[in-house]
Amino acid sequence: MSITFRIATAADDQPRPKAIINARQLAAFRTLLREEGERTGTVFLDPDDFLSYRFEARVCPLALATLARVFDFETDAITVLEEAQFRSRRISIYRGDEPGSIAMAVALTSDLGLELNLANGNAYALLEGLGLRPDSVGELPIETVRARLTNPAVRRHAAEHGVSHYLDRLDRLLACADADDTSRLEWA
Repeated sequence: MSITFRIATAADDQPRPKAIINARQLAAFRTLLREEGERTGTVFLDPDDFLSYRFEARVCPLALATLARVFDFETDAITVLEEAQFRSRRISIYRGDEPGSIAMAVALTSDLGLELNLANGNAYALLEGLGLRPDSVGELPIETVRARLTNPAVRRHAAEHGVSHYLDRLDRLLACADADDTSRLEWA
């Protein structure tokens, strides 16, 4: 089992926009992402499995108009793409609720994929190193976590737990957090 640490905002607590796409649009989308990935040397698909109907894709580095054309300029698709770009998130493709349908929604994963996914033991050690209870689910305001990371005693405590190398990754994750009051570090 593992625990993923990620940045969440108030927008994550709201229903995410969703669009239903067809198989032709999905194929064209995958083709576009692969071509752009080869051209720029960037990985846009995660995982890049040709037959998968469940994957996440980076859309922030691409022009909204280019992406919208793939989805025939459908309003629901543009809404999902625009929201993902605005929030610096990936999009998620998955089987829809209706049989045979394909859904696209804003993912919880950041565009750069900075989330920190740790085995339970390492995650608990990191939480203890930060002076927190080792719970498998929780959240803290960003400013609280930043304050803990600047505290030398916390850094020393993390080193004692053997997790100080995760603090740099946690710093990078926090760097992508919005500066509003709703941003929080959550783990589950």
